[in-house]
Amino acid sequence: MAKAAVIAAALALAIGVYGHRLRDSPPYLGLDEAHFANHAHSLATSARDLNGNLLPLFISLEDPLGGTPSLPWGTTWYHPYGFYLIAAALTVLPLAEWSVRLPIVLIGVLNMLLVYAIGRRWHGSSAVAAGAAALLALTPAHFILSRLALDYLLPLPFVLGWLLAATSLWRTHSRNAAIVTGVVLGAGCFSYVSSWLLMPIYLAISGATLVSHGRRDLVAPLLLGFGVPLLALLPWVMAHPDMPANVLAQYQAGESRTSVVTAVLTGQSVTAAMRDAVSAYWSYFDPSFLFVAGGSSRLVSTGSIGVWPMGMAALLLIGTYRAIVSPTTERVVLLAGLLLAPAPAALKGEPFAIQRAVALLPFGVLLGADGLRAALAGSGAARPFVAVIALSIPLQFAGFAGDYFGGYRARAALALDPTAFPESAAVLLGEPHGDPTRMIAMASPLYDISAKWRFFCTKAGRTDLLARTRYFSGRLQELSDLPPGSLAVVEATGATNPGGWTVVARPTAVFGEAPLTILRRH
Repeated sequence: MAKAAVIAAALALAIGVYGHRLRDSPPYLGLDEAHFANHAHSLATSARDLNGNLLPLFISLEDPLGGTPSLPWGTTWYHPYGFYLIAAALTVLPLAEWSVRLPIVLIGVLNMLLVYAIGRRWHGSSAVAAGAAALLALTPAHFILSRLALDYLLPLPFVLGWLLAATSLWRTHSRNAAIVTGVVLGAGCFSYVSSWLLMPIYLAISGATLVSHGRRDLVAPLLLGFGVPLLALLPWVMAHPDMPANVLAQYQAGESRTSVVTAVLTGQSVTAAMRDAVSAYWSYFDPSFLFVAGGSSRLVSTGSIGVWPMGMAALLLIGTYRAIVSPTTERVVLLAGLLLAPAPAALKGEPFAIQRAVALLPFGVLLGADGLRAALAGSGAARPFVAVIALSIPLQFAGFAGDYFGGYRARAALALDPTAFPESAAVLLGEPHGDPTRMIAMASPLYDISAKWRFFCTKAGRTDLLARTRYFSGRLQELSDLPPGSLAVVEATGATNPGGWTVVARPTAVFGEAPLTILRRH
C-alpha cells in the first residue's frame, strides 16, 4: 500500500510538472498543432474529420473551408492516434491550447510508468526502476515533446510496451506472449511515420532473440500477431490508393539533402545520398547534441541543454560498457535499439532532429539506469561520484525548466508561429461582425493561416466567420470586389502603402515583432 501511494504521488508530481502552464508555454499553437486540434474537435463532436470521413484510419489535413495551397506531394496524411487521443479529451474538455496538449502530457507520464515497470522487471529493484523513470522524466527532449499537441512522442508507448511484452516472451517462451509482442509492434506502426521502419526492426530483433533461444516455433505466432493490426490497412489503401505515394512524396519534399529513398526512386546519386545518411546518422551520437546544446530547431530544443542533462553521459557510458562486456538479452536489445533509433532520420538525410529519432530516449534511459545500478553496486569509492552525477541531473533540469518557462518562450514563439496569429485573431474576433456582407480576407501563404483561424473561431464559438473568410495571395489588388468594412490580414511588409484600406492594428508578438497587419476596406 505504501509503495502504491509513493508511485501515485510521483505520478501526480510528474503530471503537475509536465502539465504546468500548458496554456502559454509554448506560447503559440504551432501549425500542425492547430491541424491536430481542428480535426480532433471535429472527431469529438461528429465522429468525422473535417472532410466528412467517418472514423478515418488516417487523417487528411485538408480543410474544405481553409486555404488550399498546391503542395508538391498532393494530400497530406497523418497517423491516427494523436487525433483520437485529443478527440477523447475534447469530449469532456473545452477546446483550448492546454486541452489539446494535455493528452500528450499524459502520454509522457505513461512513458515514465512503463519505464518503471520495465526497470522493476529487469532489475527486481524498485529503487533502480524509480531511477530509470526519473531519468526519463528529467530528459529535456522528452519534456518538450510531451508538451506539444503532435505525434512525435506517440511511438514510445509502443516501444516500451514491446520491451515489456518481449520480456515475458524471453522468460516464458509462451505462444501468447509471442502473439502479444507482435500485436504491440503491429499497432505501433500507426503511431508515427518512422514507425513503419522501426517496428519491423524490433520485430526482427524479437525473432532473432527467439532463434538464439532455440525457439523458432514461436516466430510464426510473433509474425501472426504483427500482421493482425495491419489488416486495417488493406481496405483503407484500397479506398485511398494514392495515399502511399502521397506520404512517400511528402517526406521527400523540400529536403536540403537527398534522402536514400529519393535517390533510389529517382535515380539520383545513391552514393551522395548514402554519404548524407551516414553524416546524419552520426549526428545523433554527437556529444554536443546529446548533452550540451540539443538540435538547432527551437521547436524541440531550447539550445541551452542537450537531449539529456550532461550527467546522463556518464551513466549512459557505463551502461553501454556493460552491454558490451557483459551482454544479456536485455542489454543487447537496448544497445541495438539505441544504435538503430536514428535509422529513419538518417535515411531521410535529416541530422540533429530528436523528434525524428525519439526512440533514442527510452533505450538510452534504460541503459543509463543499468549504469546507475552498476555504479551503486560498485566500490565505496564510486558512490560519491554517482551521488554527484545523480544530483547534477535534477539541478541541470531545474535550470532548463527556468529557461523553458522564461526566455525560451520568445524563441519558441518564433519557431511555432512566425505570424504570431493569436494576437491577430484576438483583434479579428473583437471586431463587430453584424453585417453579413463584410468579409475577412487572409493571405493564405502566411504559414497555413487557415488552420489557426479555424482553431480560434471554433474556440470562440464563431465558426460562422469561416464561411465569410476568403483566402488570397497577399496582393491587396485582388480584393477590389470586397464590400466596405471588410477586413484583410497581410504581412506587415505588404501593407506599407495600402490604398483604399485603413490600418486597424499591427499586433505585437511574444518575440517583440509585429509580423501581421490588419486592414479595413474604405
